[in-house]
Amino acid sequence: MHILFVSHSSDLMGAERSLVALVREAVEVRGHRVTVTVPDDGPLRAELVDAGAQVVVLPTTLWMGKRHNPLVGLVRTGQAALSVPRYLRYIRQARPDLVVTNSAVVPAGAFAAGMARVRQVWTVRESLLSNPSLRSVLPRRMIARIIAGRADGVVAISRYVAGQLRDAAPEAERKLRVIVPSVARHTEVPVREPRPRPASLGRLLLLGRFTAEKGQADAIKALGRCARAGQAFEMRLAGVGDADAVRSVRALAVEHEVGHLVEVTEWADQPHLLYQWADATLMLSRNEAYGRVTVESLMSGTPVIGYRAGGTIEILDEGGGLLVPPDADALADALLTLAGDEAAMHRLRDEARQRAVSLSSAPSSAPSFISYLEELQANRS
Repeated sequence: MHILFVSHSSDLMGAERSLVALVREAVEVRGHRVTVTVPDDGPLRAELVDAGAQVVVLPTTLWMGKRHNPLVGLVRTGQAALSVPRYLRYIRQARPDLVVTNSAVVPAGAFAAGMARVRQVWTVRESLLSNPSLRSVLPRRMIARIIAGRADGVVAISRYVAGQLRDAAPEAERKLRVIVPSVARHTEVPVREPRPRPASLGRLLLLGRFTAEKGQADAIKALGRCARAGQAFEMRLAGVGDADAVRSVRALAVEHEVGHLVEVTEWADQPHLLYQWADATLMLSRNEAYGRVTVESLMSGTPVIGYRAGGTIEILDEGGGLLVPPDADALADALLTLAGDEAAMHRLRDEARQRAVSLSSAPSSAPSFISYLEELQANRS
């Protein structure tokens, strides 16, 4: 079978890393031929080539994004529509058996596949109805209905995402599967060994681009409140974005009088070293579709303090972390409580180590995804 994956990005963030796992399973284990289109050149290309895929740069535009106000969104959606003929020409030339769109934010490949009468699967990796960073000139529920209507199969990466799809497009139910992303453990770094004695909370880590959704502002505000209460925490913010984002984060830290406690670092392609440094990872998204960072942290044996919201609930309900109400003051209260309770922190670390063992021994979800594609192809009418 020839599978064409359409990637919305050529970076190496969570969705792209999951795509590499799918490609490797399809090529190396199942023996399928895989082509991946990317909108531009970037670090994803080398990973895909190493996994056995042919990579084709095929520019397109997203129909959802942080900057899609009514005017910009109208222009971008128009540009996305104009890229459909480009994808249609390529699909007719390459003649794949199946087209898989790797994100809800990129429509061109799915529309072109429908026009070429090629079966397609749309992977929804986003909180379509609630994520404030996903703006569009089209209503969100309309986008969900378009995805449900056009795709032969829809994959949601969590029960939370699937619930939003069902709410917006009940017709998606009959073609919907929940398949969580594959997260590979970094075997070169052992799971954190138990410390010789219970240690208090001191070092915090938060990964992600600087947005209201990711919660860096809440983290800094909570850090400031803790410092005023006499408890200083070190915090690393990794991968906040461009120079403007870095300046904004640092200005916010100065405003809350914790500039000396906040370190801003670049995105790490091997974040396990950051998890090993931290006593706890913060997951402060109010609309996290799944939570790759949460899983990676647990797989490193580092507990997670997360907001009780989105897909984070599904992961931390099984242990290894602490869920708090989505509010900076509630976060500060939780941090202060843990700092003063070494026994509670010790229990969290033990839980995280146990989750690390269970998550690391769990089978990859990539075989389930590729099996789903094979099933769709086998059942085509």
